[in-house]
Amino acid sequence: MAPETTELAKNVIAFLLAGIGSTVLFLMPGYLLGTTMGRGRQGPAVVSERAFIAKVAAGSIVVHLMMLWWTAPLASDIVRHGPGRYIGQIAAWTMIVLVVVPVALGAGLSFLADVRRPAWLHRLLVRIGLSSVTRVSEAWDWVFSRGFPAYVRVRLTEDRVVYGLLADRSFASSDPAHRDLYLQQQWTVEDDWFAEPYPGSRGVWLNGSSIVSIEFFDGRNDEEDPDDPA
Repeated sequence: MAPETTELAKNVIAFLLAGIGSTVLFLMPGYLLGTTMGRGRQGPAVVSERAFIAKVAAGSIVVHLMMLWWTAPLASDIVRHGPGRYIGQIAAWTMIVLVVVPVALGAGLSFLADVRRPAWLHRLLVRIGLSSVTRVSEAWDWVFSRGFPAYVRVRLTEDRVVYGLLADRSFASSDPAHRDLYLQQQWTVEDDWFAEPYPGSRGVWLNGSSIVSIEFFDGRNDEEDPDDPA
């Protein structure tokens, strides 16, 4: 291979690597921020590629602006003296700015999105679009993202009713095209109320297209703890 061709190939490879590295440096914080903040919540069923990139870019800009006090001096030192003496700082910067800060910020915003009190703060979060009420497109996703234990009465088509326990080993699909629900225990009924788990019950699967309504209860009566079904 001619020297000119070899040099060109090296330049192309270096250019591609620089481009990939720059993209990762810029977009990774926003992606982690959005993923952590979402915590599995469903947004609109279809999100355009342009909207996704815009959200990731906006999140990255926020993170990088927050950490500019560290990034700017470190970049200036690297330009003046070379990266050799700053390997430790570069590694720390990479971990903290690209991973730790966006994950922590996303977790904090996710927690803040669930705030209901004081009322003025909840109204503010709703107005600026940070409240979980405005960030979740369907009541199904919002309810099942709460993660609370509850006894549930599920009314199905053809006047069928299923009683069961919704807790940490239950699951509700977040795919709007294929709704289904798994309750970790199915319960027997006495006087139209929860009696006891079916013997050896390992749960019950319900097709979302058959579900008419779901009612949530704290327990079989006021004295019982929904965390303890026995």
